[in-house]
Amino acid sequence: MRVLGPAVALAAALLGRPLAAQEAAQGLAAAPTPAEAPAGALAAKPAAPVGTMAGIGSDVIVAPPPASALAPPPPPPPPITLVLNADLGAQRLTVVENGKRRYTWAISSGRHGFATPTGTFRPQWAVKMWYSRQYELAAMPNAVFFHRGTAFHGTSAVGLLGQPASHGCVRLAPGNAAALFKLVHKHGFAATKVVVHGGSRQRQPSRARRGGSAEMASAPAARGERRAAQRRASYWED
Repeated sequence: MRVLGPAVALAAALLGRPLAAQEAAQGLAAAPTPAEAPAGALAAKPAAPVGTMAGIGSDVIVAPPPASALAPPPPPPPPITLVLNADLGAQRLTVVENGKRRYTWAISSGRHGFATPTGTFRPQWAVKMWYSRQYELAAMPNAVFFHRGTAFHGTSAVGLLGQPASHGCVRLAPGNAAALFKLVHKHGFAATKVVVHGGSRQRQPSRARRGGSAEMASAPAARGERRAAQRRASYWED
């Protein structure tokens, strides 16, 4: 009996190890895997909200802000520091700089059938010398365009200043047109306002009176004819 006791104990120990390993394997098989986990356990985890800033590694796509939100607002327009006031009734241009009257010049605006446009404008472009494409390439020195093809510019027909004579432009004496050209560039187009108002007074050319069968043309009538010829020649300018 004493000889069998240790042998039995050794056999029991050897048989216990496979049984323990089998029980451990059964315990692992019984544990639930993530795929077999209850649906409630997965639903309990909150989802990341859409439209918020996502963390590193997140699949959430956030739309960029609109370009209007990123662009700075446009600067305000500059104040008006130069006003060109053309009175078609008086045939005068008044230049107001920084709120003070600086010049008053005689002009020639559009004659009958070629009215100068009225309203409030700003200079659109300017050129030191321009040649009219509509009226026989007539010279238009120191031209400041303020409405389509209408411009302030110098003229050689200074004898007609003070009365309508052009095809719509506002004519000035050559020196005055040069001074205006410099002022407009000094202040800039955005800070210059052009105001054209009033109606042009129309002059009728002098006519020789007839007395009986003979023409009795006086000296004033002859001067009127010369002026009419000057007007006809100057109409080709603008």
